[in-house]
Amino acid sequence: MNLKKSILTLALIAVAFSPLFAQEKKGGHTKSEISYYSAPVYKILDSSGAYVVLYGKAHNKIGTVTIPKEWARNRPGEVKKLTVRSLPTKLNPYITIVKRSGDFEKVILTVPSNHNSHLWGRANETKVEDVSGLESIELEV
Repeated sequence: MNLKKSILTLALIAVAFSPLFAQEKKGGHTKSEISYYSAPVYKILDSSGAYVVLYGKAHNKIGTVTIPKEWARNRPGEVKKLTVRSLPTKLNPYITIVKRSGDFEKVILTVPSNHNSHLWGRANETKVEDVSGLESIELEV
């Protein structure tokens, strides 16, 4: 009887102190270095060298951003800074800015591919700002 009590006591002590000897589980969630911001697109004005995008900001305001068309060209050894994707049915057009470690990486326009759509328009060439040498863009919040 005494042997049973001592074995039971040792078992309870082992169970009570087992968390002290357990290893902490490594892993879990890690923070990604890639982040993005999206906004609805209301109008795209096309010019010879750039797209002028009118997009939605907070509090029902409208922002504009000018994106050089040269960013969409393929260059060996470089990542394209502009991707224009065809808008899937039942979705509204939007713009996405992708950043890696807080630095601008690329912009994605998801818009109708048909330039006869109400979303597309023509910009006045004299009113479009010069975007040559532009390295990044930001969307105002």
